[in-house]
Amino acid sequence: MGTDLFILTNCKLRGNEPTDYFDDILRKLKDLKLKRTFHTNAQGERIQQHGDWTYRTEAAQPENDLPFRVEFEGPFSFEPVLYTNVGVVFSSYRYSALYKLYELNRLDSFRKELFGVITCIGGTEAVYVADNSCDKLSGYLENMAQENVPYEEIKSRMIGDLGEPVTDYSQLQSNLLNYRKITEFVFDDFANLQANKQKNTEAF
Repeated sequence: MGTDLFILTNCKLRGNEPTDYFDDILRKLKDLKLKRTFHTNAQGERIQQHGDWTYRTEAAQPENDLPFRVEFEGPFSFEPVLYTNVGVVFSSYRYSALYKLYELNRLDSFRKELFGVITCIGGTEAVYVADNSCDKLSGYLENMAQENVPYEEIKSRMIGDLGEPVTDYSQLQSNLLNYRKITEFVFDDFANLQANKQKNTEAF
């Protein structure tokens, strides 16, 4: 079983948004025109996925401790889930990929695509976590984010537990990554992409 990469972001909901609000997010996600992912069939052939963005709302179930959420799904590398206090973005990447993107010269495309998705749902920054009992990081996902704990509280707890985050991807060394002894976490405020977006907006 692999350890998957998840992203937490600072978007929020009131919990009583009209359908039009989520329809607008859906339209923005479609406008990104992201590349569709591939799967491997029984013959070992890589087949591109079909379909497009859809979403569904899930009412809160207090009896099962399940909060209100809105899940956006599609054949893409990132799929956001919105809670009232935090956004959780599922990804098709393993957590280890975060440590290899810079080495493989794929960091720019990864960040641009993620920034687009996060912007569509109202977020401005990202904290990376993982699942499958990855030391410490899975707890912030499973016991906090998916329980609708506020993003700011999760980020503050991570800083208290792990210290100030890594903000320079080039400092991540894949050969030193140990899932059972995580001593760092990664934060991205997409400052350069935010600046480029602002410049493009001012140009019109």
